[in-house]
Amino acid sequence: MEFQIRSLYVSYRGPRFKKIRRLGALPGLTSKRPRVASDLRNQSRSGKRSQYRIRLEEKQKLCFHYGLIERQLLKYVRIAGKAKGSTGQVLLQLLENAFG
Repeated sequence: MEFQIRSLYVSYRGPRFKKIRRLGALPGLTSKRPRVASDLRNQSRSGKRSQYRIRLEEKQKLCFHYGLIERQLLKYVRIAGKAKGSTGQVLLQLLENAFG
């Protein structure tokens, strides 16, 4: 599967470990491990996570992990939707080929 996409790399300039702690495990970004106690603090007030929240967090993980802005991610999702096969698998292949 060949796709020609010009990649613009946008690097996040803020506090990386705070972002990793909020989004959960993002392998390969840091060797630090979040403490278990920080997870308990957030779970006590949050309760059950809605489908909207789960999808939003996954989208934010993708954007942060690959250094994308939302518009670039939407472009990749549209290309993956037009391709044959599972949209999620094709999307991850596109992102890995472009940024991995």
